This record gives sequence, structure tokens and C-alpha cells, in this order.
Amino acid sequence: MANTTTPAPRPLTLWTGRLLLHWARFLQHTVASRDRRRALVAHRNAVMRGAHERGVDRDTIARAVQLSPAHVGQALRGEPTPE
Repeated sequence: MANTTTPAPRPLTLWTGRLLLHWARFLQHTVASRDRRRALVAHRNAVMRGAHERGVDRDTIARAVQLSPAHVGQALRGEPTPE
């Protein structure tokens, strides 16, 4: 019967594999989450603009989403918010 087990990786190969795994984890927790957050903030701002276009005033939006009226004003003007 043939040996079907996988040979143990060499120490250098295993070390570089672990290094790549840590790099992937770093990217997932920094870049990926930052991009998701930007997308969610952009979507939230678009929804706030939609509510404002349909008659909801800025102060009501600010209270509902718990942001300052200045931040809401930026979002309603289509400017990027500092979040």
C-alpha cells in the first residue's frame, strides 16, 4: 500500500506560510474593514440625503443618527464626512 500522507513542510516553508497568514489577517482587519466602513458611511450619507430631499429637516436627521448637525450638513451637501 502506498504512503498517502503529506510530508511535513520544511521549517522555512512553514515560516513563510505563517508570515503570509499574518499578512492576510492584517489586511483583513485594516484595509478590508476600512473599505467596508467607507462603503457603509457612503450608503448612510446617501440615505440621509434621501430623507432630507423628502422633507426631513437636518436637526431631526442629526438627532436620529446621533451625529452633529455640522456632520449631517456635510453629508447633505455631498461632501465627504471625516468618519
